[in-house]
Amino acid sequence: MSSPILGVTAAALARELDGWTRRRVTLVELQALLVAAEPSLEHAPERRARLHEVIEELVHAGLLHLPSARSYDRSAKPALPRFVRIESPPPASRRVSGAGVAWRPELAWASELSLREQTLADLRSVNVFLRDGGAARPIVPLRERSLQLFGDEKRLQALMGGQLFAQGRLTLAQLRCEEIHPPFVFERIGCGSDVLVVENHHTYVSLCRTLPRDGEVGVVVYGAGAHFRASVTYLADLQTRPRRVLYFGDLDVDGLEIPVRASCLATDAGLPAIEPAAALYRLLLAHGRPAPVENPPSHYRVRTLTPWLPKDVRSSSAAVLEDGKRIAQEWVGAELLAEYRGSLWLPR
Repeated sequence: MSSPILGVTAAALARELDGWTRRRVTLVELQALLVAAEPSLEHAPERRARLHEVIEELVHAGLLHLPSARSYDRSAKPALPRFVRIESPPPASRRVSGAGVAWRPELAWASELSLREQTLADLRSVNVFLRDGGAARPIVPLRERSLQLFGDEKRLQALMGGQLFAQGRLTLAQLRCEEIHPPFVFERIGCGSDVLVVENHHTYVSLCRTLPRDGEVGVVVYGAGAHFRASVTYLADLQTRPRRVLYFGDLDVDGLEIPVRASCLATDAGLPAIEPAAALYRLLLAHGRPAPVENPPSHYRVRTLTPWLPKDVRSSSAAVLEDGKRIAQEWVGAELLAEYRGSLWLPR
């Protein structure tokens, strides 16, 4: 079971559940997996609350299914499911042993794995690649190598989220390929060493026009909504490495999830973490008008995402979201920005 971007503990549980032989996982088993991932929780009073958070994260990622309300342990708070179900794999994905294959020395670890049939076939293709001198091939873009190996340009990227790429196993270096950063639109407005990423293009244009040219922000990036999660590593290709990467988006759960998830990818790539553009969020809270949303977020999502915001606006932002409302970033428009232009140095 490959997983989207998860916290460290949730990702550890996802990897363990990827090799689970049953679809059903009991509460006792989940508790054991949690302690294995975070040993400090073994006797900690917050263990139950932490397991609740991790389960919700895995459910939100689509990796687990919860039982009905009557199948919960309510002996303490928070209530926990007595069991969960792992997302059902397709019928053609039964698991087989990796033993019995004449693996190359680099893939010897595969003989100890239980693999889905398709994954085993993929690994056999890698085995042939290495056998036929693949280690001497030039380094090429990831999708080109994926197409050569599997006849599917996207297959290698999907495999990178699963067990084949766990620590000590397969690497892109062995496959002689590299990830290519999807480009984004940006404008250099000055000599500042900070980068400002803006979720929507109207606000992007207004900020490009009104930010002071002698300020700390030297480059403004159009994030293109959720596209920024994929393109964030393109920051490494800018002519000058940014000192800080600031972000400004809508005040809603999607607008917060974009920089939170992008920040994980950025730090994994050795780039600065994505920080909130504090001055702009303060303007948004002070001048924006909240509007109702169709599907209000859960308390869990609000509590998970709002800590990314500056401390002085977290509680007011959480109140807006938990009231089932959002604030569009376009409230911080050209006229408001012009009024505050002299003070828009976007400090922490």
